[in-house]
This record gives sequence, C-alpha cells and structure tokens, in this order.
Amino acid sequence: MKPIWLFPPLLALALWAALRPQPFTWEGEGIRYQRAGVGLYAQLCRPLGAIQGAVLLVPGGFGPPTASMLARCRSWAEQGFLGVVPHLRGRGKSEGRITGCLEEAEDLAHLARLLPRLGVARHAYAGYSLGACVALKAAALEGSAKGVVFAIGPVDFEEQVAILRRSRPEALARWREVFGEGPEALARQSPLPQAARLQAPFLILQAGNDPLIPPTQACRLRDAREEIGRKVYQVALTREGETWIQPLSKGRACLRPTGFGPLDEDHLVLFPDLHHDVVPAMEAIAERFLRAWLR
Repeated sequence: MKPIWLFPPLLALALWAALRPQPFTWEGEGIRYQRAGVGLYAQLCRPLGAIQGAVLLVPGGFGPPTASMLARCRSWAEQGFLGVVPHLRGRGKSEGRITGCLEEAEDLAHLARLLPRLGVARHAYAGYSLGACVALKAAALEGSAKGVVFAIGPVDFEEQVAILRRSRPEALARWREVFGEGPEALARQSPLPQAARLQAPFLILQAGNDPLIPPTQACRLRDAREEIGRKVYQVALTREGETWIQPLSKGRACLRPTGFGPLDEDHLVLFPDLHHDVVPAMEAIAERFLRAWLR
C-alpha cells in the first residue's frame, strides 16, 4: 500500500495530464491541431495493418485538396503507409489567412513533429506546385524527413509575377494579395535558401513547357544543392517515361543529363514536352523514390 502522503502529488499529476492541452484531436477522417493560435486540419488515410511510414502529400493552389490528391492518399494507405494530406491554412477545413509559402511551411513542420504520436517513425514529403515550395521549407525546418519530392513547384516568385504580367494580368491582384509586393516580399517566399539546408535526399520533377514555372527554376534548385556538395543526377524523359533523345532547347538546355543514380542521392528529372501537369510517369518516379526512402 502506498504511503498516504503520495496520493496528493499523484492526484495533481493525473489532473495536470488530463487538463493540459492535447497536441491534436481526432475529427472525422483526420486530425485537428493548432499552431500560433490558428486551427488547422489534416486528412489521414490509415493502412489496415502496421504503419510502414508516412507520406505527407502537400497540395498546391488556393483551394481545398483535390480529388486526385485524396486518391493519392488512399493509394499510399493501401500500400501500408499513412497518407497525410494537410489542408493548408486558409484552405479547406483549416483556418487562417493564406500566406503562400511562409506560415504554411511552419504549419507543416509542426504537423510533421506530431507524427510520432500517430505511431509514425519515418516520413517523407511529396509537394505539388505551390505545395512543393511548402514541403521543401517544412522539411528543412523540422529536419527529420527521409526525403522530399518537389513536383512542378515555383522557386522564383518575382519571375512568376513577370510571367503573369505578360500572360495573365487578371491574376496579378490575387498574387499580390497572397505573396506580397516588392523584391523583398517575393524573395521571402522562395525555397532556395532552404534547399541549401535540407539534409535529406531531394527529387525535383519539372515540366519543360510549363507556362508558369520555367525549367531554369528547377536548375537553380539543382545549383543550390551542388553548391553544398550534393551530387545531383539529371534525367530527361518523355511524358510516357521513356528516355528523351531529342535536343534540349531554350530553358530546357540548362539540364545536363547523366542518367539515374542511387535513389538516396538527389535527382532532377525533366519532362521537356510537359506543361504544368502531373502525368502517370511522373507519379511512378515519385512513388519509387518515396518507397526507397521509407524502407
């Protein structure tokens, strides 16, 4: 029998554990959590058996996750992984104001730090379009990711504004509202500094005919990685996933093809004839790398 003097401290400890704020709560098919006073949500696709690892699927755009993103989530669950689709702030079921690639990255890094409480020992990121920028920054911030897939994502937001001014001037007001104005504000959005800090393997997937994100931006990511001593293997493929045999022209010529290397090394894979789109061949490459990283 415990001494009677032990009961008050034990009771106080139990009350403290019961009353302290929990890091997240379950809600429907996902979890609700907070950072800096903002309520955030992430959808989870849970496997039937043991969790082999988690894939954080980071959507782009300014709306809720698309049906294709949720299909990716379910596909990973069917393969034994926890699929995680964050609703970035100001989108879907998350509160807050959209800030582009700023607070969203801090939010995502916070979510990644919660994964061990969900039984996850290893995780990696796959970010698409603007979500690629968010994924790269988050991985650099939290430091535990096993790899990052950066699919058709922006690097130079000042260049994006210049392109929109020429091609879609009606979209400029919305961009300025989200990303800010002036070189300093736009430079803060760029993931280039975080590319130099990321310790995990990095896969860049780029479209050669992207009307918004020129392939030279992907090459700048490659350069940032090479400057810190990383080997970056470079490959050009057709939209069907076959080796590209035609000359690389204009901005695509920044690629220096080497062929694939070990999957734990950095890669830049260019699809010269692809627009701002994700095709099955691109998805297959992303999946191959993610599975290797999470083994």
